[in-house]
Amino acid sequence: MVLTPQIDGTVAIQSSSLEFAQAFKRRVAAGLLTGHPHPRSNYQVVDAGSDQLRVHAADWRTAISVGLNELELWFPQPGSVRYRVEYWRWAWYAIGLSGIFGLIGLLLIVTLDVRGYIASHSSAQVPGLSIDQSYLAAWLMVIFWGFVWPWLLIVLHKRPLRRLVTRLIGEVDARS
Repeated sequence: MVLTPQIDGTVAIQSSSLEFAQAFKRRVAAGLLTGHPHPRSNYQVVDAGSDQLRVHAADWRTAISVGLNELELWFPQPGSVRYRVEYWRWAWYAIGLSGIFGLIGLLLIVTLDVRGYIASHSSAQVPGLSIDQSYLAAWLMVIFWGFVWPWLLIVLHKRPLRRLVTRLIGEVDARS
């Protein structure tokens, strides 16, 4: 599903599955994202079998930094790595933060005389729109930024996350 915070794919590798898995574990221990320790790159290998590897963001700061929350790697055949990333913690952070701002915006629109403010301050009016249209625009902005935008972020985050995983696999493969 498009709105699900998950990606998957397959990347070709030159090294053997065992060599790659060992090198990937070393990369996680050294600092997954940059190859050296960093506060926002605190990942742990939580499961390592002969044909798969699972990596987990160990804390919230890491989970929300790039959204690489749960990474699973499989080695279905020699010369390839299949991956799946789930980024629910990143998504919940985006949904929650936007939702808080959305609720504050709704509370302000409902409790304050926003229409009266727009009517008495011409600078608050959207150029070319009437007072009622500007008031409607305020409502639409609160709804969009508070409740629609985080879901668009989830979808838009898939491409950069896919590039990140492909880059990490390529870097580990080149060093193994």
